[in-house]
Amino acid sequence: MRSMAMVSILAVTVGACSPIDKKVELSGISAGAARMAGPGDTVMDFRITKPLPNAFGQADIFGRTTNAGKVSVRYLGNQDGRAVFERSDITVESNATTMNQTPMMIPQTSETRVSGMVGGTPVSGNATSTSYTYVGPRPTTSYATAARPLEFALRPGESVSIEGRSLTVIGIAGTSVEYRVD
Repeated sequence: MRSMAMVSILAVTVGACSPIDKKVELSGISAGAARMAGPGDTVMDFRITKPLPNAFGQADIFGRTTNAGKVSVRYLGNQDGRAVFERSDITVESNATTMNQTPMMIPQTSETRVSGMVGGTPVSGNATSTSYTYVGPRPTTSYATAARPLEFALRPGESVSIEGRSLTVIGIAGTSVEYRVD
């Protein structure tokens, strides 16, 4: 029994001390498949999340996350045989934590006592009832900041790494580009 308690304490301690690492997820694009894009089309769209920080500044042990921003890459067109792209980064900062995003249930207990006589016999009774008030998470404040868009150009066969993924230009046809994301 004592060893079980120690294992539980150790598990909570380790879980409460995991670092806050951002998670980057590529949205809606199947990796490895050749795709076509015209001017203005989004070729890569990343959603960035981070764990809610707990009271110790570490990651939430329940895995709750908050929006940390996005990165998107758009095809602008071609110029001098090169495909021109624009990378836009948006960073979101929030005051959301596990302390202000955890709802609470507040119990309210009432007790009723009754006593009296029934046909000369003393009787009494007790009744306890409990109701709960739900207090939802507090509203949070978040703000987004956009970095200046970065423009870059690739020739067919060239590639660039963006957020751990590779964007490769396969070919350019008219105003369109054929590309692959790995």
